[in-house]
Amino acid sequence: MPKKTVVYIAVLLCIAGVLLWHIISQGPGGSGASGRGCYATLSGVTGIPGAGERLEPVGCDQAHDWEIIVQLDAAGAEEECQRRVDAFLGGPWRQSRVMWGLSEQRRGKAYCGMVETSGTAAEAVGSTASFKDGLRGDRRLAITCLVNDLDDEENLLYGDCAEHHSGEIVGVVADGTDQRAGCPGVAAGYLSLTEAELRDRGDLQVRWFEDGSGLCFVAEPDDPDGRHDTLRATVKGLGKAPLPQ
Repeated sequence: MPKKTVVYIAVLLCIAGVLLWHIISQGPGGSGASGRGCYATLSGVTGIPGAGERLEPVGCDQAHDWEIIVQLDAAGAEEECQRRVDAFLGGPWRQSRVMWGLSEQRRGKAYCGMVETSGTAAEAVGSTASFKDGLRGDRRLAITCLVNDLDDEENLLYGDCAEHHSGEIVGVVADGTDQRAGCPGVAAGYLSLTEAELRDRGDLQVRWFEDGSGLCFVAEPDDPDGRHDTLRATVKGLGKAPLPQ
């Protein structure tokens, strides 16, 4: 089963060292020490800035690289940052396209921030909206459909279910449930089938992420002719109808 890359982006947030801490500590518009808000690189580089690149506080509706949500005491910061990120998003961050991280610790404090990623390999991409409530309402930051990365067979890109894709998230197993045992039932319910009927289809495989997220998905089987990403619409409620290809 694929495994979403789960990495702390601490090195990404602190790579500019003291400069990054100083700029974040000013807050957007130099408003104070809370540092909450969105930040972009001045160099025009997309994604996380490299060493020595400067940051600029910007409105979250403008192009930015990450969003800082809180300053924390360094002791216990990792657990607290995850909790704050879940609350900010409105759901478990592992079920979103977001990764979280802590800045370099200084004076017993660390900043907790988030960055949007393009796929399971956790490559950072820019954003033009705040991550707040990204897993509420229309769940715009939820992982939905998956696309093969032709440059990296270990990576799955996050895609749009209305466009070509190879797999679709069908739900999550209950806490403590083994995914191998639980995901077939989750998938069958999503497609409005029994587990036996889903097995009999033969044109969709039940899979899951081995990262603690509990996410289950269905995917097209490997094609001996090399065809991929043949799905063109959601399979939700599909029943026994043909795949949307």
